[in-house]
Amino acid sequence: MSHDAHAGHGDCSEVLHRIYEYLDGEMSPADVKRVAAHLAECQPCLAEHDLDRAVKDAVRRSCVEEAAPAAVRLQILQRITMVRVEGES
Repeated sequence: MSHDAHAGHGDCSEVLHRIYEYLDGEMSPADVKRVAAHLAECQPCLAEHDLDRAVKDAVRRSCVEEAAPAAVRLQILQRITMVRVEGES
C-alpha cells in the first residue's frame, strides 16, 4: 500500500497494527467504534481488514478439530508482524 492511498487518514498505522484485536473482539467498545469508523472511510485499510479476515476464516475452517500449540501460534504471529513491518519499509 502506498502512503498516498492513505492520505488524510493519520491513524492507519494504529488501525492496521491492531486489526487482529478488532477481528478477534478483543477491543473496548470505544476502540471498536473508532476502528469501524476508520474502516468505513479508508478503502486501503478496509481491504487489509477483509484480507486478514479471509485468512483467519480459512485457517479456522482448516483447523476445526485441532488447536494449534501455543508455540506455533506465537511463531505465526511473529512472522505476520515481520511481514507487515517489511511491507511498511
